[in-house]
Amino acid sequence: MNTRTSMFWGALVACTLLSNAPAYAQTDAMKTSSVQPYGFWLTTPTPEFTANAGKKISIPLSVINDTEEPRRAEITLNGVPDGWTYALKGSGHEVAAAMVAPGDTGSLTLELTPPSGAKAKAYPLDIKAKYSGGTAELPLAVTISDAPEASATLVPELPALRGGVKTSFEYKMKLTNDGADDALFNLAADVPPGFQTTFKKGYGSEEITGIPVKAGQTADVTLQVKLDNSVPAGQYPIHVMTVAGDQHAAADLALQVTGSPKLDLTGPQQRLSGTAVAGKETSFTFKLDNSGSAPAKAVKLAATAPSGWKVSFDPAELPGLKPGDEQDVNVTIKPTEKAIAGDYMVTMNARAEGTSTSARFRTTVETSTMWGIVGLGVIGLAVIVLAMAVMRYGRR
Repeated sequence: MNTRTSMFWGALVACTLLSNAPAYAQTDAMKTSSVQPYGFWLTTPTPEFTANAGKKISIPLSVINDTEEPRRAEITLNGVPDGWTYALKGSGHEVAAAMVAPGDTGSLTLELTPPSGAKAKAYPLDIKAKYSGGTAELPLAVTISDAPEASATLVPELPALRGGVKTSFEYKMKLTNDGADDALFNLAADVPPGFQTTFKKGYGSEEITGIPVKAGQTADVTLQVKLDNSVPAGQYPIHVMTVAGDQHAAADLALQVTGSPKLDLTGPQQRLSGTAVAGKETSFTFKLDNSGSAPAKAVKLAATAPSGWKVSFDPAELPGLKPGDEQDVNVTIKPTEKAIAGDYMVTMNARAEGTSTSARFRTTVETSTMWGIVGLGVIGLAVIVLAMAVMRYGRR
């Protein structure tokens, strides 16, 4: 390449660079500069959605003021079909306008409720925010679906149980979340008076008031029921409910309380003491009652007494004693003839199917007056014998 040719190509490259210099400068300027938004907007994260008829819909709204002065905007909703109800709320109150400071954002909620008979189709709506500088519009589209609403199910393993008041009952249930989202289900039970209930997760021991269930999955829940002793025998309903948002589930359970007898044995005049004579029978009237919630069956009475004593009951056996009933029992006590005066304990026992009771009866023993008379006779006879002996042998 000669010198003239080299100079030609150098000049061509220089011209090319000079001609492209403004374009490179403009690109760099665009990269370093940023366009700041300016204006007044009305927005929502869910401008189009699907809902079920008859259910309240909550739509979050944002009123954005990117101007240099505060703006007051009147909010209106257009295109609402007949039969639909709506309310615009801010800070928990129903409002018709919003006041937004410069560079700030106001939060509103549109609560919209289509009637239960709304047809399954799309309904266009238009929200307008009218302010001093113009009007901001936000088009919405609500589609009413005829698909079945997501629900939950609560299925008990054994819906009916049976037992006495001292039994701890456990109902195991399966809670299924048929919705499309994970949910926290709150648990509650409606029970008769005298029932105490607690919920537990699966077979665990910790008490819970709610349980999280993932979408499409099932969780095990246990309801534990305990009864007061005052609950009478009978058939009782238990209604279990669980709620997670719009999902509701319930289960009806049954509990048959068989009740339990409770025997009480009291002495005469509510006392557990009396007096008897050695070698003689003495009768005392005891009261036997059933303060439980079920009949006492095959009642038998017996006693434990000191050696040589005899104790009998009339009646000694009862075929049954209903709750709240009482029976007089005649108890005959005969201390041994050799009993020394003093206090002795006789234990009375009453037994039936499923219950028993006992009462310790203090018996004060007195010696018989006959033995006193015999003793005096012996003494008198001894005196006579002694006197006759003195008279006979004293003359010699």
